[in-house]
Amino acid sequence: MKRYGALERSFSHGRWEEMLKGDRPKGLDGRLVKDSQADEAESRNSGFKVDEFHQRETAAYLRPAHHGPHAMEALQAQEPLLASLSKKVLIVYAHQRSGSFNSAAKDAAVEVLTAKGCAVEVSDLYAMKFKATDTAEDFTGKVKNADHFCYGEETKLAWEAGKLTADISEEQRKLTEADLVIFQFPMYWFTVPAIMKGWMDRVLTLGFAFTHEKRYSQGIFKDKKAMLSFTTGSQESMFSANGINGDMNVTLWPLQNGILHYCGFQVLAPQIFWAPSHGPSEARGTMLESWRTRMQGLLGENPLAFTPLDCFDGEKGYQLKPEVHEKHAAKEFGLTVGNHLGKALPPNNQMKAGSSGSFNSAAKDAAVEVLTAKGCAVEVSDLYAMTFKATATAEDITGKVKNAEHFCYGEETKLAWEMGKLTADISEEQRKLTEADLVIFQFPMYWFTVPAIMKGWMDRVLTLGFAFTHEKRYSQGIFKDKKAMLSFTTGSQESMFSANGINGDMNVTLWPLQNGILHYCGFQVLAPQIFWAPSHVPSEARGTMLESWCTRMQGLLGENPLAFTPLDCFDGEKGYQLKPEVHEKHAAKEFGLTVGNHLGKALPPNNQMKAGV
Repeated sequence: MKRYGALERSFSHGRWEEMLKGDRPKGLDGRLVKDSQADEAESRNSGFKVDEFHQRETAAYLRPAHHGPHAMEALQAQEPLLASLSKKVLIVYAHQRSGSFNSAAKDAAVEVLTAKGCAVEVSDLYAMKFKATDTAEDFTGKVKNADHFCYGEETKLAWEAGKLTADISEEQRKLTEADLVIFQFPMYWFTVPAIMKGWMDRVLTLGFAFTHEKRYSQGIFKDKKAMLSFTTGSQESMFSANGINGDMNVTLWPLQNGILHYCGFQVLAPQIFWAPSHGPSEARGTMLESWRTRMQGLLGENPLAFTPLDCFDGEKGYQLKPEVHEKHAAKEFGLTVGNHLGKALPPNNQMKAGSSGSFNSAAKDAAVEVLTAKGCAVEVSDLYAMTFKATATAEDITGKVKNAEHFCYGEETKLAWEMGKLTADISEEQRKLTEADLVIFQFPMYWFTVPAIMKGWMDRVLTLGFAFTHEKRYSQGIFKDKKAMLSFTTGSQESMFSANGINGDMNVTLWPLQNGILHYCGFQVLAPQIFWAPSHVPSEARGTMLESWCTRMQGLLGENPLAFTPLDCFDGEKGYQLKPEVHEKHAAKEFGLTVGNHLGKALPPNNQMKAGV
């Protein structure tokens, strides 16, 4: 059985076809695949990311690529760093005690998000003595029908007339201005505390938060994000499908679908602090650090997957349309936890974001699906979901370094690798890579190369000793029996990446990645899978792109690699220059050996894009 490693985020099984339905198909990726959430910047990035190891591929790391030097459009709303600028965050907080873990989690959110440039407001419900019960006292003036009092209808009229009480109106103001709402609370009886439920009952009024026409995916708050952040009193194992409390995904459905998604919110994966009161202080500190790390890219995260409203037939009691049933008849899992179609529940549907909705995600998902069907064991390293550390520092080594005064990352990580003292995240990725036969890097091209998070994977995982040595590199490299490839999206059209195009020849752009990283480590480098400007073409064209990728994967493992100059063509005693006999042999040739070893001649056409050139 071939093994594929994919660095990427977790994905929703069987949701690849659904992506074809929307403006952007969701993707499949197989082999070691790494993908980043920056995929969504595709339409705005012209030449940005060519980074793999992100989110889902078995033996290959995949990451969507964005091309073009002028891609600011994509960055405006998608890049985590830029996304936080001028954003407003509302934290609805419910805990009685200031020294609680929930209080610490709330304070951490305020601190980190404020530091990132967000304007943060906190509604401390207990401190505010917020009224939990919804009664006729929530209106100023007379109600319309006191004899047959209907809270929903009366609050709608009061909201329209500006006659809701001041406490409700103030919370609605905060919510109107917020881009992200975080509900911070301890889980009481499998849901939110009564005071927070009261906030939801009284603030999310008919007309203001939802209407019959504006709900779910077409809801009033569809341009806002919301999430739950909470503590539990039980261990994680107890909230599993086999645990005594039952599957946490099922527990969260009423809150995340029935309240947040019902109002249109894009619901981010919950932040769950499992039983902090039952662990040592060090464990609680680690939980908070993980929360702090996540918040660095929180505003750029993709939401959880819910079934779009237009999949239901309003004239037939809002049942799923027949074509939706037909489309998913052969799938192993249901659509969502609630819309399960009588099948097994999709794993972690209410706890982890599935297909991001980006084309890169769709490409990754396609790879996972096709390669798994072919009998491959596929692992995905979802770099953004993993909050993978991108910077190479001394913190990557456990214990003391050999020379702190003159720290050399390459030498120190080599020693740490030999002694088993690299950090767990690096060691785990090295394990995946060691077991993989093929690595696919799935990403959007950023600034003519991979995203920083994928470059960080390469910097930290491909350590001296493990991935290369002075003697074992290029055609004699450590990974010479493995294959690797880039699969990415661009923000610019194919014509712009030509010898006559404004961005220059894509073969030249790919040389540093394919020769300087992959081939340097010995990989047999397969031709790249390039999805040209998917954000600028109709959905039918994107579907065709994905079908082409699926077709290619049927024979991917048998493909011949790109051509590079063998190591024994160079004279190590003379500065690794091409040997005279190599020059003589190619003196009469029209083209150089490769893009990089061009001998002062014209570049061999498509040397970095097609095998056998």
